[in-house]
Amino acid sequence: MDVDNSDCLLRSIDVLSKTKLLAASEVSFGSESVFSVFFVESPSPSGTPYSIVVMSGADSNLESGINLQVVFVHRISEVSGSVSVQHGELVSITPMVADEKTKSSVSFGCVWSSGHACVYCISVNEETSKPFEVSEWTLVGDTPEKIAKAREEGFYGSDNIVAMDLFSLPHHVFEAQSSDEKMPQTRASSTPLPDPLPSFLPDRLSMHGTWCAGHDHSQDQILVAICRRSGMLEIYDLLDLKRSPNDVSPIWQSRGCGHGASVLAHSDQDIAVRLPESHQVEAAEIRVFVTGPSLRIDGENDAEKDAWMLRSLCILVNTSLGDLHLYSGCKRSSNLNLEFTRIPLGNVSRPSEEAGRHLTKLRRKGIVSESDVMAFRPNRLHRFCAISGEDGLFAATQRPLWFVSERGTPTVVSHKSRHVAPAGGRPVPVSGFSAAMPAVFQNASCGFITMHERIGRIGSQRLTLYSGLYDVFSPHGVLPGGGICVQKVPLGVTVRHIEFIDDASVSTSSRPIYVMLISREIEADQSYLNDDGLSPEERQRIKDEKEAARIKKQVEADLGGFDIEQEWVEEIEREDCFEVDRNLGFAPSIPQRKYEVWLVDASSQFSVLDKYELNEFEHGTALKSLFLTNVIEDSDETPEKSLFVSVGTSFIDQDGEDLASKGRVLLFQVKKSKGKSQGVHRRHTPLHLNLRSEKEITVGPVTSLSSLKSEDTYRVVVGAGAEVTVEQWGSGKLTQVGFYHAHMQVQEIVLFKTFFLLSDAYDSLHFLVWRESDKSLTLLAKDYEPTQVFAAGLISRGGAMAFVCHDDRQNLKFFQYAPADAEARGGNKLVCRADVHIGSQTTALQSHWCQSSLLFNSCTMPSTLAALKQQDVLFGRLEDDQRFAVTFGTTDGSVGSIISLSEPVFWRLTALQSVMSNALESNCALSHRAWRLFRRSTSRGGCRSNDRKKGTIDGDLVMKFVDLALYEQEDLASSIGTTVGLLMDNLLEMQCASSII
Repeated sequence: MDVDNSDCLLRSIDVLSKTKLLAASEVSFGSESVFSVFFVESPSPSGTPYSIVVMSGADSNLESGINLQVVFVHRISEVSGSVSVQHGELVSITPMVADEKTKSSVSFGCVWSSGHACVYCISVNEETSKPFEVSEWTLVGDTPEKIAKAREEGFYGSDNIVAMDLFSLPHHVFEAQSSDEKMPQTRASSTPLPDPLPSFLPDRLSMHGTWCAGHDHSQDQILVAICRRSGMLEIYDLLDLKRSPNDVSPIWQSRGCGHGASVLAHSDQDIAVRLPESHQVEAAEIRVFVTGPSLRIDGENDAEKDAWMLRSLCILVNTSLGDLHLYSGCKRSSNLNLEFTRIPLGNVSRPSEEAGRHLTKLRRKGIVSESDVMAFRPNRLHRFCAISGEDGLFAATQRPLWFVSERGTPTVVSHKSRHVAPAGGRPVPVSGFSAAMPAVFQNASCGFITMHERIGRIGSQRLTLYSGLYDVFSPHGVLPGGGICVQKVPLGVTVRHIEFIDDASVSTSSRPIYVMLISREIEADQSYLNDDGLSPEERQRIKDEKEAARIKKQVEADLGGFDIEQEWVEEIEREDCFEVDRNLGFAPSIPQRKYEVWLVDASSQFSVLDKYELNEFEHGTALKSLFLTNVIEDSDETPEKSLFVSVGTSFIDQDGEDLASKGRVLLFQVKKSKGKSQGVHRRHTPLHLNLRSEKEITVGPVTSLSSLKSEDTYRVVVGAGAEVTVEQWGSGKLTQVGFYHAHMQVQEIVLFKTFFLLSDAYDSLHFLVWRESDKSLTLLAKDYEPTQVFAAGLISRGGAMAFVCHDDRQNLKFFQYAPADAEARGGNKLVCRADVHIGSQTTALQSHWCQSSLLFNSCTMPSTLAALKQQDVLFGRLEDDQRFAVTFGTTDGSVGSIISLSEPVFWRLTALQSVMSNALESNCALSHRAWRLFRRSTSRGGCRSNDRKKGTIDGDLVMKFVDLALYEQEDLASSIGTTVGLLMDNLLEMQCASSII
């Protein structure tokens, strides 16, 4: 073992057990042997406690059971030799970056509490007896003269270095270039770079600016990025730093880093920029990374170019307040200097006030001890490469995020863990991340490892190994933004309805089973029309007989004094309306829809397990998975409930709609087959659909199916035509036990407890109640405005509930049942509380429970919620913890949520919405208020009420507050008499409550 100082002897067992590991990396240094480089903190009687340790597995210590042996140790001195400045305590350390050019060195940087930063380079020493050599270069923060000046200028007058990063890129990316010049060559490469950039430049840094045919990317230079407290972002070339460490100039610099500036542009001059006035914020961590498809070393030239053009150069800044600022590089035609434009994320990343209050409770109960404030900050921003063929960054912040590329544009995806501890106990839920998998996991070579805080005792952790992000980066994957990912499953049919089979004996978390109602297009054969088997004489005779019969009926009608054309005279006789002229061609096939019920397995790409075909001319209109109680009359046995799949249908006669449509209700059960599964299902028990019962509905087509639970008895509610019937299961059939007659057409029925929210297709909402004593449906109130309802839903907060109605004019109206209100007409009318125009059409409003920010990081909500209630028995008693929202998808492909807010939060966000609609630029200079105004309808007297209630908050508008610069946030907050922190916390809770995943 070689050491630089005689007082820093470390054994292998000491490195692994008696020191604090701060950073680690594996490097080869151009040889076949792999070395492990550690940056550790160890007790030291004198001098700094930090050391660089290089270990090798070549000479393992078998007696101690350790496979690594210390081969080199370097103690970090308290004073930098180049400029003689004190280090102080370690604040942060950058990831280690290997030099791909020489393949014999690895570099990393350290930021010290004194405001200075150092870059360390560990290289192979071939000239001396020591195997390795450590070089150190210092980047100075505040000088004594600057310190005196900073006291006068305030917090932002300091030039102390607060964040640092090392990365590898082509040097010419940050060099300026005129439009009529060729791109300069890379310093260490003799390969000529491409011709001048095209006149039409993209709005981001694609491979137009960095890719060239035959360019060897192993010649890229290591660059150093530092951020100062004043907001200055400086980028240096490590080669320049090595040549003249005391007189080095940045190759690129910009102001506003950490303050939320919209653009970081290169400027050689000291330009004054506006700084925050009420906050003292600085960058806590920065990372420069490339997002997009990974590059293959042995890939073809064209394939590499295509992948390179979908890659974007990005900078992510994590501020001292916890905010995340994402910037994407671009070069504009007016100024070919590299600029970084801020990408709006619409995501609040700072800690929530609720998590702070929960931490205070844990400390008061003694569950969490009072921890000392440490100067060292572990890295939370982790670059990754080749995870499922993609490069990007993982941010292990309060709500972890993946920064990836969607068709060349940077976007975010939320990361949620299984059985994660509630927020507040620890600073961040994910405390460790590694993009490298051990060699034993050959099937997961493109995977990663995370270590997160698990439920149970505070401090216990869970190590999770992932095989990759194939669901996110699948060929049919879509990243629409908002932290979610969507995967398209091509089925080749139209899915009308889908329901989850909520039966543990059939459907499990590893094998979720769904039932679908689908339709597919078929070509109906009409060859029977080509020849009816009659001769021309027989056809003429039949035609003459029909004509004589028609004349006879007309004479009888004239003598009787009535019109034969009236339908009540006799049934209409339909005849063939055309004849096939075989000289011109035969009868063509016509498209028809065939409806089927599918049982699918989601664990195997939604493969079909079983299917049931509906009859000819029968259309599937409703699907519901529900429980039914088998009620046996005059029996003392406790009735049992079973899970059924109910399907509602309607018949359309082949001759048209001259006769009233009818329907059926089909009841299926999912059963296990006795045979063995084949193909991909051979490991699971085969399943099939078993038809238990069917009932013909004569009052109209079945448009709605719901489950009613009353006094532990489950029944099915059927909406058909203008009738609502309550059906009871018993003796293998459905029996009607209650009904209600609506006005026009039952569109949808939403149930909660024994209350019904009935939406009429042409007559708005009806509020009903089921009475078990006399088995009757009673109307409590309704909306008397004639409205064409497309969808209806329920939202609640605490004990208050409201009804949501979506109409044909793309509006949302919010009603409430308030019998004591003067507008309720004695309780007979639903009172309209608010309205808004959303500008999109939807057909369903699904309710979901609003998540708290303490539970947002969990994908197993029940276990995390149980752990939270053990830590805080009072959780869940506040009204904000008892909220239900609705989620809807629109016909144009967007997804939205509607949540209820407390009164203080509502009025605060209303004031913010008002000032933002005036202060921010709108699209095409259009009025945002006018866009959200309720659109009135002119049909059936729909303009009688001219009062618009408003009363809604536009989440898309107020969430833009998150992506503004900090000084702009201060101006808006002060204009409404509040603070930035309070507004950000309200937006965070709104963001968590609107999440459906």
